[in-house]
Amino acid sequence: MTFQMLFPGDMMREMQEIVPGLYLSGAAPAESLAYLQEIGITHIIQVTDIKTPHFPGDFMYKLICVPDMEETNLIKHFPDTFSFISGALAKGGKVLVHCAAGASRSVTVVCAYLMKTQNMSAADALLHIQALRPIAGPNDGFMTQLNLYGDIEYDVNVNRTAYRRFLIASMAAQREMYGYIEDMTLAADPLNAGARPSAAGPSSTSSIHPNPSTIFASASQRPLKCKKCRRALVARVSVVTHTPGQGQSSFEYRKRDATLNVTEAIHTDISKINPVASTVCQSYFIEPVEWIQELHGLEGKISCPKCDSKLGTFNWSGEQCSCGTWVTPAFMMHKGKVDG
Repeated sequence: MTFQMLFPGDMMREMQEIVPGLYLSGAAPAESLAYLQEIGITHIIQVTDIKTPHFPGDFMYKLICVPDMEETNLIKHFPDTFSFISGALAKGGKVLVHCAAGASRSVTVVCAYLMKTQNMSAADALLHIQALRPIAGPNDGFMTQLNLYGDIEYDVNVNRTAYRRFLIASMAAQREMYGYIEDMTLAADPLNAGARPSAAGPSSTSSIHPNPSTIFASASQRPLKCKKCRRALVARVSVVTHTPGQGQSSFEYRKRDATLNVTEAIHTDISKINPVASTVCQSYFIEPVEWIQELHGLEGKISCPKCDSKLGTFNWSGEQCSCGTWVTPAFMMHKGKVDG
């Protein structure tokens, strides 16, 4: 069933003014020069699969060429779209934000603007838009990103742990869907913590460089080091915590640790043995770091960049911790190989 069948034709052909000077629509209004000029539009944010504007000589455009998919990273564009809209409105202009149907991508961009300017939650921003444009309904992935936007206080910054973890999850989803990662963002090598991050284009890699003044502030913040050569490996801010699982009972029988309860089993009534007792995590799970080799593969080993000692393994599809919890993606270094 198409949007045209679900909603009246005028909903698809017209734009709605969400707040003074900010309009929202599908593709049809954006393709009518006369209509755009009648409303007085001066700036257009085009969030579609099309890489070219319709009237480049008549309006100021910002093009965001992304698909309407839950896996699409739209939050990374929020700072630029906010600046574009704010700058246009401050000069007395009028801004149209549109996608194909005016239901998901463009609505998400306008929601983000409302959240920051009106101090709204994602749900309240969407309700405000739906009152004017009932067709509005971002996909679940975009709603997750809007909620994250509120959680990180509208600061789309890699120094925000929640945002870094979102980027890592997005990379794992790309790897699962397409077999490759188009934009890979990696935690910085602690030895390069003071360096500035490089820009990342398509099929590129950039590094996350947290503020170096906060990385080694105390003993609890010192980086993990290779036990053999003492080389710093990863900053504490890039160590990923998880809720401990149910121990050996989380594993299939053949994968359980055969030595775990041998002594107990000899001297104790077997009915009283608790297989959940051991939930100790034997590995550190970390964010992918720029010195790890062959990261574009599905899985591989993690070796010290200095002495080449094997520290652990990685798998973009995930691995099960010794405590029983499944972690995705999994970049794990054995605690016996590193000093914390």
